[in-house]
Amino acid sequence: MKKIIKALFGVIVMYNTSFAQNPLSQTTQVEVGVGFVLPFYNKGKELLQAKELRENQLSYYADELGNRKNVGSYSRSSGFNFSVGFYKPIKKIKGLMLGAIVRNAQTGSTPKEGGYEEAYFFNFITAGVAAKYYPFQKNNLFIKTDFGIAAVLTKNRYLNSKKEQNFFHQFGIGNALGLELGYSLTPFKNKTKSLEIKTGYQLANTRVEVNGIGDDRWQFGALIIGTSFNF
Repeated sequence: MKKIIKALFGVIVMYNTSFAQNPLSQTTQVEVGVGFVLPFYNKGKELLQAKELRENQLSYYADELGNRKNVGSYSRSSGFNFSVGFYKPIKKIKGLMLGAIVRNAQTGSTPKEGGYEEAYFFNFITAGVAAKYYPFQKNNLFIKTDFGIAAVLTKNRYLNSKKEQNFFHQFGIGNALGLELGYSLTPFKNKTKSLEIKTGYQLANTRVEVNGIGDDRWQFGALIIGTSFNF
């Protein structure tokens, strides 16, 4: 019986702790962050075709006969992102904050032999409403999710048959969903300020008008590992 009572007491303590108010969730937060980004290309005729060309070490440019030169293996597409957001506490739900966030990601890759002449750039911006939740009182672990609009801009850089530098741009707009898991460090005298370490994933669906294809539906994702300063 003592073991059962002890176990029940432990469950009650865990329940109360889980739903207690974390100090960081009680004041408005403004976030400025940076991170490392790895994009993933999931769907889209043009998106996957360009990916296949890079995997086969081929230039984006094809001559009149459809031939493409070998430019060497491409590096893994990667880059950085910058984010700005704000969150306000929801008094009726302990630990919950609502707000908005904007992210700008700049990624790209170049081939080993192509030099400046050949490259691929994949950049996107997302903006939307966000929810941030601190489930514990004395543990600064947090979960964050956001939903909103997404805009994607890509650029293929290559030489044409006259050895002239050319660029092929594509633009699309759609929606994006994001999820993050992180931890807030509070090394400052002002305990309402924090330094976050976090990782997350964004999934976006966009509509892109492509020459020769028309309405091309792209789906892409992005793994983000970063940090932010909250004040």
